[in-house]
Amino acid sequence: MYEPKGGSPPPMIVYLAMIEAPEEKRKFEALYERYRDLMFYTADQILGDTKDSEDVVHEAFLKIINHLEKIGDPLCPQTRALIVTITENKAIDLYRRRKRRSMVPFDEAYLGVPDISVIEQVEDGAGIAGAIARLPGHYREVLLLKYAHGYSTEEVAELLSLSPENVKKLIQRARKKLEGYLEESEV
Repeated sequence: MYEPKGGSPPPMIVYLAMIEAPEEKRKFEALYERYRDLMFYTADQILGDTKDSEDVVHEAFLKIINHLEKIGDPLCPQTRALIVTITENKAIDLYRRRKRRSMVPFDEAYLGVPDISVIEQVEDGAGIAGAIARLPGHYREVLLLKYAHGYSTEEVAELLSLSPENVKKLIQRARKKLEGYLEESEV
């Protein structure tokens, strides 16, 4: 099991107070116990900072609570993939927010990452991974759920509380933006 560097995920009681139905509380407890360390590890791999990773896990749990009724079996691979995707997206969004605000280049030794951070490798990489990383979070999320995790348009709509028509339009816009990024990287 991954042990965070001096940090810990937020306490479960904070989240349980936000959930009313007893069956949803049990489901959330199972998700929390099973995935909190994986979520912290995922965020820490991207951010390399304990406090930021804890913030990302907290934000991810809040998002999971909002969609708890749409999550089936907490132990199935699709649930794990969804939780990892949510955590990755929250971590990348935080990384970008911090990067935009920061005028001073970050010290990679401070972040505890190799010569170049994982996210920069994705952003600087020529190809589809770099282009996907540049997409706004809602476009990236819908594409990853649809194509990387294999959810149907209807399942994506249900997970994101959108209509199937909205999901189709988001996918269409995301693909168009992705194509633009790919063409741009070829020039």
